[in-house]
Amino acid sequence: MVIKKIFPLLIFMLIGCGGRDSSATKDGSGNSVYAYSPDATIDSTVKPGISMEKLEGTYTGMLPCASCEGIETSITLYRDHSFLMKEFYKGTQPLDSFINKGKYEVKDNRLYLKLDGAGVERPIIYTISPNSLTQLDMNGNPINSDVADHYILMKN
Repeated sequence: MVIKKIFPLLIFMLIGCGGRDSSATKDGSGNSVYAYSPDATIDSTVKPGISMEKLEGTYTGMLPCASCEGIETSITLYRDHSFLMKEFYKGTQPLDSFINKGKYEVKDNRLYLKLDGAGVERPIIYTISPNSLTQLDMNGNPINSDVADHYILMKN
């Protein structure tokens, strides 16, 4: 009886310590399981013509919001692979704002933002273009909706 209670806990602990992969895998039920931690070695695989130096900088835009007029978003990427993200929720009283920082990594032309202390194991994912970042959904897929073209942040 005790083994039945301890076994799932051990499995959960092993999965939680399961490596340094930032991609989703499927469990036995077909659900996505995420494990993420920034790699000490940065892949830096971006499209030809986009160097890591060109990736650094500030990207801004107004992202869609279901409960407000929009989320004014600014993400600054630094050379040491840290970032600063500022979000201002327009049309809320009082104005809701959030400032987050963390580390990023680049793999397969995708930017993975891991927020410091957020307790979120799933990173925020963007595709990289020469002068813009396009936010992807929680599974790393393009957002398909009527406002899909509003998930783009432009480089300043």
